[in-house]
Amino acid sequence: MVRLTPTTSSQTISVVPRLKTATTGLTLKLTRDGTNQSQTITVNAVENNNFINLDCIFSTTGFLVDNGMYYLELYKGSTLWFRDKAYCTDSYDADQKYTINDGQYKESDSGDSNQQYIFV
Repeated sequence: MVRLTPTTSSQTISVVPRLKTATTGLTLKLTRDGTNQSQTITVNAVENNNFINLDCIFSTTGFLVDNGMYYLELYKGSTLWFRDKAYCTDSYDADQKYTINDGQYKESDSGDSNQQYIFV
């Protein structure tokens, strides 16, 4: 999962694409989960070993919102190179693990330890 900040300043995203022929002419489509609001930008890409670093500037103020979930797709022409989900947050703690399902599941520790299930 890619982590973004809710700002219009430059952000770098590192990805491992399906194909890696030439890093020019790449477009990044970011779609907000739940609203289908999307933004497509042309990105500058730099190869970094097996990774490609993408310099992204999202121009629309208010498009990236705090605690927002997004679908991220990287294209070269009409060919899909990379797909992932992105989480947007203005707080960063390297020790904290972010999860989409925080607090939605309760684990029961009663009964036989070989027969434990997660109930939704």
